[in-house]
Amino acid sequence: MTAVATNGDDLRSHAARLAFTLIRFESVAGHPVGFKTPQSPPPTNTGYTFLPSSRAIQPDQVESFLVGLPCPAVLAPTMTRGAIALLLLDELSGDRKRWAEKTMSNFSAGLEEMGPKLGLSSQSRILVEFDDESHLFSFAAVHEWTQQFVIQLAWNLGPIENDGRADARMGLIRSDWQWFKGRSYMGPGQGT
Repeated sequence: MTAVATNGDDLRSHAARLAFTLIRFESVAGHPVGFKTPQSPPPTNTGYTFLPSSRAIQPDQVESFLVGLPCPAVLAPTMTRGAIALLLLDELSGDRKRWAEKTMSNFSAGLEEMGPKLGLSSQSRILVEFDDESHLFSFAAVHEWTQQFVIQLAWNLGPIENDGRADARMGLIRSDWQWFKGRSYMGPGQGT
């Protein structure tokens, strides 16, 4: 579990942690790297590549890498596991920049609409769970995530019942249409 952070540096670090959590969630839908034959050993994750760079970032360094980005970014996991397209907002122009700014604006506006409906404040705890992972983020850190590290995947915030750990939960939908509301797989058409 993560601590609930609200100051600037901690917020950026927690937003980067949320971004990496969502990258791990989405990357499962991608194809493993490498040629596979029946005799091949299972592929190993040698790190995450933020395209167009070919340098692999080790999992324990991804959050630091994201914190060190010079400007807000859109991160789009590809269909190759561990490969993420990195679009730095300051490097874009024209239609591409307008699209990236609109994407970030939509994420932020969605969050700003959901927060008051759920009675959330900057200190409110948001639960993110899937598979065997469980994380808490402050609402302020989730807001910072929408401003700095937008991940291309479907998500929402919803109420959480009978769980004193958090004030709301983040529902997630992978590109393979697996829907997670908490740790449980919902299946297409069952999410809210």
